[in-house]
Amino acid sequence: MLVRPLLSGLPLRFHFQLELWHDKFLADALVERTSWSLILYQEPLSGEFNLTRSWDIARDEWYSDLLSVAQALESWYRSPFAGPAPGSGSYYYEARLEIEILSLGDLDELEHWLRGDVVGERSGVGSAFTRGLKRLFIRLIGLSARKLGARTDVFRP
Repeated sequence: MLVRPLLSGLPLRFHFQLELWHDKFLADALVERTSWSLILYQEPLSGEFNLTRSWDIARDEWYSDLLSVAQALESWYRSPFAGPAPGSGSYYYEARLEIEILSLGDLDELEHWLRGDVVGERSGVGSAFTRGLKRLFIRLIGLSARKLGARTDVFRP
């Protein structure tokens, strides 16, 4: 369960990807794709939860309990696509969600990247190797990413 690492102070990253596909006879065609991320962590002193969106990192939202956080996460499941034109054929949506447990260093690095800051001294083979070992260790102790996916039935607009 992902609540335990969150309550232990580890941030969670929810990465969403949504695709609209045109269902064709021989090969389906990708019509549109979008992706976004949400970062969630618990502030250790106050116990409140912070939610940051990848498209608006300057606006943090704070929640006092997990039920409020769950409601906020559920509100972002709406499709940003306008949808296909009526009578234009058959389509389906494909959605993927990856939930990853981040270390505090990963969170700091991600926040710098989202702001457009270049993090000095973090490039090179040594730091890439160290990050790879850290991720392997996290996966070995059971704190790996969870991946979910779903596909709608084919529909005609």
